[in-house]
Amino acid sequence: MQKLAVTLLAGLCTTLLYAAPSIEKKEEKLDRKGTPVLVTRHTVNLGNGKINYHTVTNPNDNKPVQQEWGDFRFGIEYWRNPNTPGSWSPVNFLAAIGKDGKTLLDRKVAEKIDTVENGKMEMAVFTFRPENSVLDVRIAQFKDRPDWLFVKVAYPGQLYEVWASPVHGYGKPELESQYALKEGAGEKPCGKPDWILTKTTGGNGVMNFNRYAYKEFGTFIVFEKESLRQIRIHGDDIKFELKPESDSFSFAISYFKDRNPEEVRPEFFNVTVPEVESFLKSINWNPVPDRKTFSELADETRKNISILKGDGGHVADYEKKVKELETDFSEAPSFETLAALRELNREVIKKNLENL
Repeated sequence: MQKLAVTLLAGLCTTLLYAAPSIEKKEEKLDRKGTPVLVTRHTVNLGNGKINYHTVTNPNDNKPVQQEWGDFRFGIEYWRNPNTPGSWSPVNFLAAIGKDGKTLLDRKVAEKIDTVENGKMEMAVFTFRPENSVLDVRIAQFKDRPDWLFVKVAYPGQLYEVWASPVHGYGKPELESQYALKEGAGEKPCGKPDWILTKTTGGNGVMNFNRYAYKEFGTFIVFEKESLRQIRIHGDDIKFELKPESDSFSFAISYFKDRNPEEVRPEFFNVTVPEVESFLKSINWNPVPDRKTFSELADETRKNISILKGDGGHVADYEKKVKELETDFSEAPSFETLAALRELNREVIKKNLENL
């Protein structure tokens, strides 16, 4: 009996360990000099990292408040080890600029945040409505590409620039960054801010590291250049200016560590960039829910309900909910229904663990 319990525990814990992407939301009401504000922190657990979306709003009208540094954050935490410099910004990783020259993600709070798991893809979908149309931000990771994160920003007719921001742990004012971009058959290094890459360059990869410190740790970005007019590199920000007719822009990010950048550079530009660019172009950003995945999850959920029932647990509501979700999915397959079934399964698993 004890061996059976240990086996069951191992199986249930494994299911929880390899959980699907999830969203954690925390709210806190504060008083700022007599003015009430609502602080909302969304943490999207995706793949081997997380996305941090942080807002401060007026609780009466839900309008953003930006009185202090950090009131708005859209950052990511991937691949960065504690106490080591260099990665992508955990605070301001991504920015989208409208044709009026103003930032878009902080104008209004996100209307909706969803997660999707489809085959090897895990994806977070942020839906904003800064004006009268939808701004869509999709961030995906693939289980067979854990060292890369893929991003797509779409805002039809109104998208001017997209910014991505690496951070390399500057501690002294004299420390600078160095960028290298492929131009023709070779690489062109550039160490000064505001260096402009025009649409004639034809490069589609950027490698960044701090040449005066931490040079063994750097970042990669690969982008689709069809939508691109030019790149501007200003400080830590890589700013992609789009063609006037471009409605969207996509790119991929990664990193390197404990490697000499001079050795990394030719491998990145000559091998990695073409391969990642090809994969980036092949991504289906609007996947269809897989019926087989849903069916297998329903079977697993019923199995866990059966275990709970055998231990004397109340299962009628769980059994009813599975049937309802199966009906909903058969009529209109959706990732929302799949996510609801996955959450139900997790709830049953936790009940089983409590009974061990």
